[in-house]
Amino acid sequence: MVAGIGVRERGEEGVLVELRGEFDQHDLANLREILDSVAALDRPALVDLAGVTFLDVGAVRELALRSQLYAHRLTLHNPSWQVRASAAACGFGGARSRSTLA
Repeated sequence: MVAGIGVRERGEEGVLVELRGEFDQHDLANLREILDSVAALDRPALVDLAGVTFLDVGAVRELALRSQLYAHRLTLHNPSWQVRASAAACGFGGARSRSTLA
């Protein structure tokens, strides 16, 4: 399944970013650009990870980095089991991790 990123307004609640499919090194530039653009709106943004079926190490790292860089306005939410597994395999989301991926 090809990676898909949807962005839509949530009224007063800010912006919803929905990630779907598989994310690997070929999707990093687009993922980075969209997350940076959404964060630049200076509104709360919820990144829904329920539809993600695969993340490679680069995509996990990118999400972890952006969640820390924009922690005050970008929230990762509802990770699929695949996101949790990828984050754990990459060392993010455990008891000693500061990332919110898992």
